[in-house]
Parts: sequence; C-alpha cells; structure tokens
Amino acid sequence: MEKIRTFQQYELNKIRKNVKDSGLQFEKFGRSSNIMDYSDREINEMILGIYKDSKHLLVDGDYFIDVSTVQKASCILTDISYSRRIKPDKTSPIKLKDIRNFYIEDYFVETSEKFSNSYQHRITGYLKKIGGISLGKGKYSQSYSIPNDFKTFYNGIPLDLFYPIQHYINGLFFADDYHVATFEVASNLTIIDE
Repeated sequence: MEKIRTFQQYELNKIRKNVKDSGLQFEKFGRSSNIMDYSDREINEMILGIYKDSKHLLVDGDYFIDVSTVQKASCILTDISYSRRIKPDKTSPIKLKDIRNFYIEDYFVETSEKFSNSYQHRITGYLKKIGGISLGKGKYSQSYSIPNDFKTFYNGIPLDLFYPIQHYINGLFFADDYHVATFEVASNLTIIDE
C-alpha cells in the first residue's frame, strides 16, 4: 500500500456530515453515490483528487483525467545539489553517485485522449499534495526537491526521478509500478553512472 498524506479523523467525519460542501466528485467518479459507503482511506484519497474505481485523477488545471489513458510521463530537471563531501569539477559530467538532491520544475503525464483540450497534463501539484515530492529550500525554493536515495538508473534516467510516477500513478491506480513505463526527463544536465 502506497504511503500518502493522510487527513485527521475529524476532517473525514466533517466531510461525511457536510458532503454537499466537500467538493468531492464521488457521485460522478466513485463507486457509490452515498458517502457512507466509502472507507476513511477512500475519502482521504478523494480529498487528494484520487478516484481509483474509475481511474480518475484531479490534475493541476483543476480538471479530471482518466489515468488509464496515460501513455507517458515526464519531468523537467533544472538543477542538482552535490553531496557535501564532493567538490564538483564543472568540466566533467555529473556522476549519479555524487548527487544529493534533484530539483524539478514540473511533472507531466501525457494521455491518448484530450482532457480540457490538452494531451499533456501537469501533475506537480498533485504529487506535492500527496507527499510524493517536496518544495526545495534556500536557493531552490522555487523548485521541487527529490533526494537521490537509489543512486541507480532506470532506462537511462535516475530512478529517483521516476519514483513519484512509479508509486503515485502506477502503484495507486494500477498496483503495478511499471504500468506507465515510458518516462522522459527534459534537462540540460548530463548525468552518468560511474
């Protein structure tokens, strides 16, 4: 089971009592039109924009996409920080093992069908809200930070960059970490495995 941000019990109970003011779309995308038919976890997921039964996700543009139509995911990598002990050589390629954190501008998914007149959908806010990525600090406060925990590659890209897609799209909606396996990174940085 994927670890996602959880809400307090009183918040979930408040939604059950005031369902009309909740803004949840369970009547449209859920398995039942009665809020009492949903578990705490399901209500928690709906607050985060996740409707697993119908495979719908609320994306940053405040519209829903059908995640079963997602063909590809991508991110924009803007910078990295080094482990404290590393003195980087600006003329050499960046070694994956030397990276401390990756700094991301945005995450996207691409669907085979149009939603809100687009095939590409920004999911950065969703990943932040669910706890999949976090805001950077200091000079990176305008980016999202992902630690370099795995220090390994997946299809030629650092696995840590794919991790949010792997767990918060693939894992949550399909129980298959590689359901959406096509992942691209847009960046001016060259990272090597050495």
